[in-house]
Amino acid sequence: MLSIFALFDQPGNLDFWSDLSNSNCTVNSSILIKGFLTELTPKNTFKERYYCLSNFSFLRAKTDNQPFTKVSSLKWKVIEPFIEEGSKSKKYGFRVTQGALCRHFYTNFPDDLDNWLTCLSKIGIMTDIKNDYDFKKVLGAGTFAQVYLATQVETSQDYAVKSIEKALIQTKKNFLLLVNEIEILRTLNHPNIIKLHGIYESEHHVHMVLDYAQGGDLLHRILNKGPLTEENAAKLMRNLLKVLEYLQTKNVVHRDIKLENILFVSDNNDYKIKLSDFGLACFIDADLTQSCGSPGYVAPEILKRRPYGSKVDIFSAGVVLYILLSGRAPFSGKTQKETLIRNRDCSILFPKEFWKNISRQAIDAILFLARSQPKMRPNAKEALGCEWFKKYFPNINAMRKTASLSNLQVQLLTKFEVSVKEIIKQRRHSCFESNSKIKKPLEKSASFKRNIVSKP
Repeated sequence: MLSIFALFDQPGNLDFWSDLSNSNCTVNSSILIKGFLTELTPKNTFKERYYCLSNFSFLRAKTDNQPFTKVSSLKWKVIEPFIEEGSKSKKYGFRVTQGALCRHFYTNFPDDLDNWLTCLSKIGIMTDIKNDYDFKKVLGAGTFAQVYLATQVETSQDYAVKSIEKALIQTKKNFLLLVNEIEILRTLNHPNIIKLHGIYESEHHVHMVLDYAQGGDLLHRILNKGPLTEENAAKLMRNLLKVLEYLQTKNVVHRDIKLENILFVSDNNDYKIKLSDFGLACFIDADLTQSCGSPGYVAPEILKRRPYGSKVDIFSAGVVLYILLSGRAPFSGKTQKETLIRNRDCSILFPKEFWKNISRQAIDAILFLARSQPKMRPNAKEALGCEWFKKYFPNINAMRKTASLSNLQVQLLTKFEVSVKEIIKQRRHSCFESNSKIKKPLEKSASFKRNIVSKP
């Protein structure tokens, strides 16, 4: 089988190993496993050496008391275990394939091989997923993939396996989207983010092994049970904003925060969540300009084709909060175009019939998160400091005082506290008037459920 990642992983030279002195590798970073292996060299000789596998590289030294001198990246290489039947005994090992290059490594015992494979699965591309996972049922399907409930054979633990058809990602754009999603998920480790446990490749599919969130997504929770209480909404939003705060430290922007991508850990809890689907996420190395997202959730600066950053996720979180409390979408239109126009104009109304029992602090929080001007919009840490969260998390103010805020951030918080009072005062009557244009129930809004990725 020719790996779909083979063209992407073309070696810069014709050797599997490179000199460590010529690389940017840090030896002591995120070590997964280390120990002796026997390597079959290109000259068909066997040499026992000392190896170390980290999150970023595969290192080699002559012995365990000498420094590492060679390094190889396994990020997009195919890892295949094997057993060789000898005349006297069996040999256990794994091969690493990189295009036309292939290296064989042998362990002393089968348990050693299992330990190495467990760690290698976090970095490389594995094969034979059916040997490791028992597929139970289909959980969902999309344009390019199906998601299955699968049980790991060794541990009996359930996972969600996203199986992408290779025939549907042959274009460079779609392939790079997959590569980007894998790269981002491999860098993230947060209890409220769906974790990527491994990548497998078969003849026709690429399989992503992910956390299984058995509680389903937030959209179906709202459709089935209606709006959340303010307390549960605050708990859920706190978890979501903590995730966004974490993503900001990793220079990652999700760009598709919406109900369908927020999953519940269980059926009997309304706020323990995991953020999923990083297909549109990207690393921020400069101002972004690509238009993407889902109608009704997109920050206005994206729709106006202006440069943007991580605060687009904060705007989307504000839309999520609006829906959590009312069961309705703030920008819902009869058509997708109408939804996008309302989304771009960012006129958020609070009809009295749906908002009369919602606290003023909750409405303040929505207006704070969903500000149309990104410069006036808070980052995740600042968002957690609004009065509504203090109501349910009394010690949050103390945490804010220990945080190091820039002068600009302090000014923004002060401006919010003053300006939002004026907004409420001026709009107290007008914003609570019923508006027939937005009376469409959430469950009947086709445009609300529709997901779209705009072309750049």
